[in-house]
Amino acid sequence: MEMVTLVQSSDSWGPRQLAGHFGISQRRIYQDIRELGAAGVPIVYTGAGYSVEQAFLPALNLTPEETLLLLSAVQCVREKSRKAIHERVEAKLLSCLAPPVRRLAKQSLERIDVPFTTPLEHNEAFELIHGAVAERRRVVIEYRSVSADDYRERTIDPLGLSFRRSWYVVAFCHRRREVRTFKLNRVRSCRLTGESFEPPAGFSVKEYLAGRWGIFGGEEREVVIRFGPIAARLIEDGPPPKNGALMQLSDGSAIFRGKVKGLQELGWWLMKYGEQAEVIRPPELREQVIETIRRMAALYKLARPEMIAAEEEAEYGARKPGD
Repeated sequence: MEMVTLVQSSDSWGPRQLAGHFGISQRRIYQDIRELGAAGVPIVYTGAGYSVEQAFLPALNLTPEETLLLLSAVQCVREKSRKAIHERVEAKLLSCLAPPVRRLAKQSLERIDVPFTTPLEHNEAFELIHGAVAERRRVVIEYRSVSADDYRERTIDPLGLSFRRSWYVVAFCHRRREVRTFKLNRVRSCRLTGESFEPPAGFSVKEYLAGRWGIFGGEEREVVIRFGPIAARLIEDGPPPKNGALMQLSDGSAIFRGKVKGLQELGWWLMKYGEQAEVIRPPELREQVIETIRRMAALYKLARPEMIAAEEEAEYGARKPGD
């Protein structure tokens, strides 16, 4: 039954993929496919993978655990613009549960708060570009990069979408003649050109973004960072470090070693740990952090007490006795 579910979900499940998923031989997969056919399951091989000729499993009997997991995930997308869809999905999932379990689930959801601070950008740009990715259609966008003062028109071939605290479209930029990433909340407007495109042979969004600390690209560099005991514990409590491993030391500190693309973003992230983080290598990342510290020191040196007092007086006015 799981094999039929997988095949119905995508036509890319071939003998090798199924054998790897179940941990059995391809010969066993062939035997199981023959047995499914003999049992009346309309399963065929298309050349790319297996396919079920018609809907064979119209509904899934979700377990209470599976339903509760999905309900918890639904709480992450409680946007005003999607309230109606959210309510329909939640109602359908709750209907899968027996009445006693349903009551407990509803009580549990009322006590769960899952803040989702970054909006999912389900706006016109998201919808249009999402469809253009699937249909391989060329798009013109008005886009303002982080370093630009105004919006500029770009013609792009959208190759895929990626969510990294915000939505990005990975696309071939006709202006720059290379693949780039564009943050969707910096797109002011977009429209289809009526032209289609073919993605580069073998291109993978996951492979394109692999190894990046955030979204910025660049040459992959070996990175070594020493974290003090407090920072080491904070990092331990969070998700595993990207692109490397954290080695604990006897004094409570830790050493991070890994290979990273996008040193600038890594440097920004390190600043939040202050004196609890020291870059050992590469030299350019260490110099980036040192230069940032220099500029911050110069900035705060300018903020003399008399300047702060003048700003406070200008903002709040002279205080009267007894205020």
